[in-house]
Amino acid sequence: MQAMFVGARRLETLYYEDSSYAWVNRLPVKPKIVMLGSSTMLINLSSREVCAKLDLKDGEVINIGGSDRGSIDMYHFWNTIAKNRDSVQIVLMTVDPWIAYQSYDWRQRFPTLYWSPWQRVYAIADSGFPRSVLSGMIVTEVVKKSVRQLLHTSIPNINTPVDYGSELMPLHVKKSTAHTRAYFGETTVYPVSELYISRMAMLKRSVEQQGAKFILVLPPKQKIWLDEYQSECSTLDSEFISHLNAALGPTRVIGSFGQFSASGDSTLFIDYVHLGSEGQRRFSDSIAGHLPEVLASQPKYLNSLSSY
Repeated sequence: MQAMFVGARRLETLYYEDSSYAWVNRLPVKPKIVMLGSSTMLINLSSREVCAKLDLKDGEVINIGGSDRGSIDMYHFWNTIAKNRDSVQIVLMTVDPWIAYQSYDWRQRFPTLYWSPWQRVYAIADSGFPRSVLSGMIVTEVVKKSVRQLLHTSIPNINTPVDYGSELMPLHVKKSTAHTRAYFGETTVYPVSELYISRMAMLKRSVEQQGAKFILVLPPKQKIWLDEYQSECSTLDSEFISHLNAALGPTRVIGSFGQFSASGDSTLFIDYVHLGSEGQRRFSDSIAGHLPEVLASQPKYLNSLSSY
């Protein structure tokens, strides 16, 4: 049993190795602030904007968020920048509650290996899942990628991105029109992922053991999304918060889902959860401006995510 556990963890580590972040270990300066999370980190926060607001050098704030990524990826990506971690003072990690539910697992592939037989059977009847989830293709895909990583066949990205990892969302992408509740899928079959929660706790523990501050970021949402979240997802919010509080303990929080909801927010967003260039600039300035206050505060147990 112990051997199986070690084997599973090794496979997970191999699967999540990502050579696209090799540039981090080649920076001329060591980062002081590392931003982690999903596309709402990648797109909504600008490394250069935060850097300028805090009067830091270029490269002292980096963004290694990515599309469809959560705490599992970020825990491993945090480990890939080990050479440059000793200088890190602050780690910002976005919280998107729907990513913590198992219905989102198929986007990352690897977590579906932990699905029960019933979850796999249910997926066969659900047209919302891609065909690769319904067959053995995912297992094959996970093993193939892990073997490629083991053999070091991936070409590392050593070119430093213009905004040190941050990006702007293309205007031509397909925009989500789904109701907020639909983001979570069938939660009775695919509840909160224990893998997501455990890796978030491991990430926080690793950051704090190094002497850095771990802060959860609540990225802005369009008012229509937030209204539906408050009216239709209160039970899911409570469930998610309960899991996070039990795993993380008191935690610092910055940002707000409703940050732009009273200021004509549609002009600042590309879709319900991703900001355009002006929204990115405003949110980045806001995060940088509130960081000293948040750092000076004591960590607390989380409240409802829509209450901040």
